[in-house]
Amino acid sequence: MLATKKIRRWKLILFAAVSILLGGVALVTVVVEHEADYALQSLGGNGEPKALILYHPSRDAHFTDDLSVALAQGLMAAGYSVDRATMTGVTPDQPQGYRLLVVVSNTFFWTPDLPTQNYLKRARLDRVPTVGVIAGAGSTDRSRQLLERALTSTGATLIGMHAFWTARPNDANRLTEPNREVALQLARQLGFTAGTGALAALLPAAIP
Repeated sequence: MLATKKIRRWKLILFAAVSILLGGVALVTVVVEHEADYALQSLGGNGEPKALILYHPSRDAHFTDDLSVALAQGLMAAGYSVDRATMTGVTPDQPQGYRLLVVVSNTFFWTPDLPTQNYLKRARLDRVPTVGVIAGAGSTDRSRQLLERALTSTGATLIGMHAFWTARPNDANRLTEPNREVALQLARQLGFTAGTGALAALLPAAIP
């Protein structure tokens, strides 16, 4: 009888712990993956070709926010004028007037964030040169693959995929430097390389 009561008590404790854990996961999901308000802003640049960075804001570490700015700096150095927009239910599915797109997504539970997934399901990026960027703590292989697949399904001309991390070293040869700063520097380089490469290859603009 006593043993049965102990078993029941431990079952109740286990059930309560699992319920709390699942509740915490659900709460985090609601907070970090909740769709942001639509916002389109100019980040600068005086070049004639225009680039657009599409992203979902990171509500915890603000990592995608900082990455998008670093990418924009690289693109501006390559000669682009750069806009940035959030991915929402009202974001245009065919952004007009851009020669290059960069899509920046967070990783949550080994997948791209929900606003990115939802936007790319309806986006029509036919032939637009596009770079995919996935951000996460360190385990991003699966989310990177899913982002690449989603971008391909839009009809975009995928010219690059890259991952940046907050915990996993972004450069094994620069372990003494702040990892986040290394990521931002590499993002600036990626923006410059992708921008100059797209222009040098004379990739056609999907929308004149």
